[in-house]
Amino acid sequence: MAFTLIFITGKNFGQILKEKNEELSQNKKKLEEFSNKLEEKVKFRTLELKKSKDQLSVLYQISRTISSTLKLDDVLQTILDFSIKISGAGRGSIMLLHKKKRIFFIKIPYDKSEKNIDKITFAENENTIGWVVKNKKFLFIEDLENDKHFSKIKIIRRRIKQLLIIPVIVEDKVLGVINLENTSLNPDTIDLLRSFSEGAAVAINNARLYQKIQDSYFEIVKALAQAIEAKDPYTHGHSARVMEYAVLIAQKMDLSEEEIESLRYAAILHDIGKIGVRGIVLNNPNGLTGEEYDEIKKHPLVGEGIIKPIELLQPIRPLIRHHHEWYNGKGYPDGLSGENIPLSARILVVADAYDAMKFDRPYRKALTEETAIQELKQGIGTQFEPKIVEIFLEILKQNLSGAVL
Repeated sequence: MAFTLIFITGKNFGQILKEKNEELSQNKKKLEEFSNKLEEKVKFRTLELKKSKDQLSVLYQISRTISSTLKLDDVLQTILDFSIKISGAGRGSIMLLHKKKRIFFIKIPYDKSEKNIDKITFAENENTIGWVVKNKKFLFIEDLENDKHFSKIKIIRRRIKQLLIIPVIVEDKVLGVINLENTSLNPDTIDLLRSFSEGAAVAINNARLYQKIQDSYFEIVKALAQAIEAKDPYTHGHSARVMEYAVLIAQKMDLSEEEIESLRYAAILHDIGKIGVRGIVLNNPNGLTGEEYDEIKKHPLVGEGIIKPIELLQPIRPLIRHHHEWYNGKGYPDGLSGENIPLSARILVVADAYDAMKFDRPYRKALTEETAIQELKQGIGTQFEPKIVEIFLEILKQNLSGAVL
């Protein structure tokens, strides 16, 4: 009987041990599965945290760009670059609304050298742009070739498969769009791109406000120029014309927007120093005496002194001071020559001299177009820089054919 009990007990113990081993094995398997899942979750969370960190970093960089500059192009270029990078788009662009023409044009292209990129426009109520303007939300087109929204510019259709358009909304109006080509639709990416569009909206609004300030300031500057010209009726409209000629030359020479803007101000104010010259000298019909000529020659220095306290006009001080320097060094007030004269001042010399020749002065009648052009040619290498005269003569040639001005 005792042996039987021991036998039965031993058999039960073996079964129990087997069952426990199986249970332990199952628990170990479950623990391994749980560990693997936990590891996957940790990896996923780590990637998510890294992604969030990267996104915050991008938003921070865009925020810094917006807060550090009022140059709209710089901000929009940064936003486009990050949009393409984060979305994985093949290319893209940012379009803005032209208020007067009511069309969207490409402000920031993916490739500025692309042929006819500046000719791509959309009316605010047509095609994809019209849909985005009306609905004020993003539009994703997965198959652009066959989508009903898109029916313009076949050359573009042939190279774009997908198109994502994010609206840039300012004061509840769509004033721009971010276009991303050949990209997939991802909810996280869309949320981030929306943040980019909000940044673009801030930049556009800042630029608009800054432009209003600039326009108001420029109107004050023009009023100053008119006050100067009121003292000398022979120079009425002179500064505005000089500005027009100078800007055309600068554009042909591919000067930057900042340089052209400074040139505009300098052209309008180049003769502001004449406010300190006696009217009897300015309007002397018999020509100037040596003493009177010396008085006239002081006006660049007087002009520089007048604008010196104005912070916004600091970049144009050298242009005001040197707009009567000659290329051969025989001008005034400092006798600078060649490239020692600021480039924009060299442009002003040509534009100023031409306009002065074309209109009556107290001591002589206006020269004919032919004579004025001949005078410009004779001044090449002495009073004027050869390249600038060459460019200006080409502009005048186009003007005579009715192409510009």
